[in-house]
Amino acid sequence: MSEDSDITSTVKKQRHSRFYFDNTLVVIEIENTFFNVHKYQLMKSEVFSDMFEAANKDPEEGSSDDKPIVLEGVSASDFECLLTVLYATRFSNHQTAPEASLIIPAFRLANKWSFEDLRTFLLPLAEKELGDIDKIIFAREFNIQDWLAPAHINLCKRDGPFTTEEAQKLGIDSLLFIYRTREEHNHHPLSSKAEECLRAGQMVCGNCIGYSLCSTGYYTCNACRSSNYCYTRNSTTNHDAIDSKVKEWVAQGCKI
Repeated sequence: MSEDSDITSTVKKQRHSRFYFDNTLVVIEIENTFFNVHKYQLMKSEVFSDMFEAANKDPEEGSSDDKPIVLEGVSASDFECLLTVLYATRFSNHQTAPEASLIIPAFRLANKWSFEDLRTFLLPLAEKELGDIDKIIFAREFNIQDWLAPAHINLCKRDGPFTTEEAQKLGIDSLLFIYRTREEHNHHPLSSKAEECLRAGQMVCGNCIGYSLCSTGYYTCNACRSSNYCYTRNSTTNHDAIDSKVKEWVAQGCKI
């Protein structure tokens, strides 16, 4: 044996810290669909780590399609989204954002199974991608209280009515609260004197009921399309009052 061979044989060899992967595969069955997944990916979850520790008593579980680990209460499509995100972030410490359609289902399972690093990665992406109504739905599902007040505040200050789909998503409590808050704070309030005069059939100026005459002359009304004197509504939004009211309502549990 040469001297070089002797030196080589004494050099300590080691496995690379990042790029030496455990090739153990685990068969998962969800909704009659089999997934064959690297065990090390699932070990990033506290729930799966505990499951595999308990499964040592039955080493064949998860070893084949005939002996899969069966998961109930989740959808195959959500699990596919989770795996897509897990494998996409496999090689990079500077992950690119996954597609928006993947974020919510992947977060749902990351939250359910305690993939803490993945949950931390996905949460700000969900906050960025979701609109205010979907943020409220998301916050309710995952108990993210910090999202509720800002989203409701934005909706209270938003112009225009809700669509039927938006109203159904919000639910009766949020919907009533937002409409009442808008009515209270987004429009010119009637003074008690102006309200008294109107009830008595007396004339009051446009300013007292929150309307201003555009100017002298006739304009085409956008509602009835007739030519007449036209008015605009004086809308003054009390932002501080809305912020305070919403925060108090959220703190009390978002119930009417």
